[in-house]
Amino acid sequence: MARRTTAEVVNPASPAQWPAVNGRVRVRVQLPDALGGELLDLPTRVEDTGPGRLVVAAPGFTGDLHVVAPGMPVTVTWASHRGQLRQDFLIAEVVRHRVPSWDLAPCGEVSVQQRRRFVRVPVTGSLRLHAVPGEPRRAGDQDAGAAAEPAVTAAFVDLSEGGACVRVHRGSWLSPGRVVRTVFEVPGGPVDQLADVVRLVPDPAGTGEHDDLVLVFVEPVAAADRLRRHVMQEQIRNRRREEP
Repeated sequence: MARRTTAEVVNPASPAQWPAVNGRVRVRVQLPDALGGELLDLPTRVEDTGPGRLVVAAPGFTGDLHVVAPGMPVTVTWASHRGQLRQDFLIAEVVRHRVPSWDLAPCGEVSVQQRRRFVRVPVTGSLRLHAVPGEPRRAGDQDAGAAAEPAVTAAFVDLSEGGACVRVHRGSWLSPGRVVRTVFEVPGGPVDQLADVVRLVPDPAGTGEHDDLVLVFVEPVAAADRLRRHVMQEQIRNRRREEP
């Protein structure tokens, strides 16, 4: 069956929908024909937000000094608990001193890309969550480096081709806005995949011991085919268990 992709309007150009400062985003830039005409998908982070403006760290690429200028269109995508959000912008200002950045002005509406790959099914098993050096931390976190953040063992609550919900012991360094490396097993071999932590659900079981984290896998998902087959098999098993 073909994978369905639809766009749903969330809110007209509203900063309330934008990722927080230090949040991880991707910007899509179309190079001119003279530089090959390639569509670039570049990782970066949010430096600042304000009424009608989103400031991102300037991603470097071959030819950026020649093509990046005010008026250039870019598309920004980021993960949320509803799926992948996206919005079109125009570069309003390019800052090249100190921390190079792009000051972006919205020219479209925030939309969410709803895809079947975000359909989750309950699964069992464990995974390891590792800190990623150089990725954003919460404001106030000590800049102690990834070595100060030990790997966390989590338990699956559910899983999809595009993400997962996992249960962790309360008090870990994991928090929304972080990017983590997830390592786990599915039929066919191990999965080693980056993921955005998009939401924390405090102690849904009411024990005071655990929190649930919602993860969205960062594109590209190398193990997408194996994850899709595993999720489909789990759906079949779950239906059989529910049959009288």
